[in-house]
Amino acid sequence: MGVSTALWRQADDPKCAHDVCMALSSPARYEHSRGVAQRAARAAQLVRLPADERRMLLAAAWLHDIGYAVSSGYHPVEGARVLRRAGHEPLARLVAHHSGAAARAELLGLPDVTAEFPVPTGPDRGLLNLLDVSDLLSGPDGEPITPVTRLRLMVDRKGPDSPSVQMLVRNVDRLGAQPDTRRLIELLSDAGVPA
Repeated sequence: MGVSTALWRQADDPKCAHDVCMALSSPARYEHSRGVAQRAARAAQLVRLPADERRMLLAAAWLHDIGYAVSSGYHPVEGARVLRRAGHEPLARLVAHHSGAAARAELLGLPDVTAEFPVPTGPDRGLLNLLDVSDLLSGPDGEPITPVTRLRLMVDRKGPDSPSVQMLVRNVDRLGAQPDTRRLIELLSDAGVPA
């Protein structure tokens, strides 16, 4: 796979997660992940996330799309499997469930993600929301982006009936329905996301 077993074992450290992402990802996927990590770092600062949770969030941000690099299967599950084998169960669950992956798998007729990877609970549930916000506000090349622009770009690329578009609409609705999360999206958007 191009990454040592020792580096995978340390993938819950943001620096090592960055190194894994850089080693395995295409340039565009790396740039997107970099953007997600930048938004996640800012979100962690805004919500005053404790240091251990911040580290987990940043590692998840760098590795949320690593499944594209390790397999041709469903990328959230494939990335999560690699992380589980490396001993990072909480991180694997965040990756497996990012951006509504379980619901998208259902739309696509794929196996139930929650049967293999339980949904994060407790503080990890909050980290999943922060990861989803960070992903939502990062464009394909890592640039800051608004939810409206993200949706427009996806519709242009994949068409309005795409499961990816349907999931993005669901995610925006879900995140926007939570007042604290909606406020965080507004704060992050005010901090540099073009209109």
